[in-house]
Amino acid sequence: MKEDVLIVVASSNEGKVKELAGFLNGAPVRVTILPNAGAILEGTEGRSDYEANAVAKARRAAEASGNLSLGEDSGLEVDCLGGAPGPLSARFVSASASPDERNEALLQKLSGVPRDKRTARFVSVVAIAEANGEVHIFRGECEGRIAFEAAGEHGFGYDPLFIPDRYDRTFGELSADVKNRISHRAVAMAQAREYLVSNV
Repeated sequence: MKEDVLIVVASSNEGKVKELAGFLNGAPVRVTILPNAGAILEGTEGRSDYEANAVAKARRAAEASGNLSLGEDSGLEVDCLGGAPGPLSARFVSASASPDERNEALLQKLSGVPRDKRTARFVSVVAIAEANGEVHIFRGECEGRIAFEAAGEHGFGYDPLFIPDRYDRTFGELSADVKNRISHRAVAMAQAREYLVSNV
């Protein structure tokens, strides 16, 4: 029986690593976090392009570990803000701001904006890098709108503010089962999982 291949997730965010690993259930891989990820991945984020960020993280992790590696970059795009914060979502306000501070700042920017103008989407780009430098890209999106106040304890980041289309509750309120079926990350990771099942 063929042994599962080790795949390194290029992130120091344990919540994100756990979520990404769940999407790969059934694929012929063993998922692990990149040791000392913070130091190794320094400088790989901050570009204004999801794909560039995801590829930089995946390649850096592959070089450091010698293993198949997965990098993911995601962001929230708010239409009335011209697509901001976008790929800089994790640095909205400042790199050291807490998720609650970023959420509060976003709500302040949308103060007075009516429901029909609060359209937004989550975007996720996943890059899988092989040790030889070859990279495979997968993209997912989830359309929705920004709530008038944060709600829910589930998820992380902007989840308490984002209400996906066809629902009346935020990702912070919806169950993990629902989120893991419809989210931007679910869409991108379904493609990544299919690639791994067929090619690893």
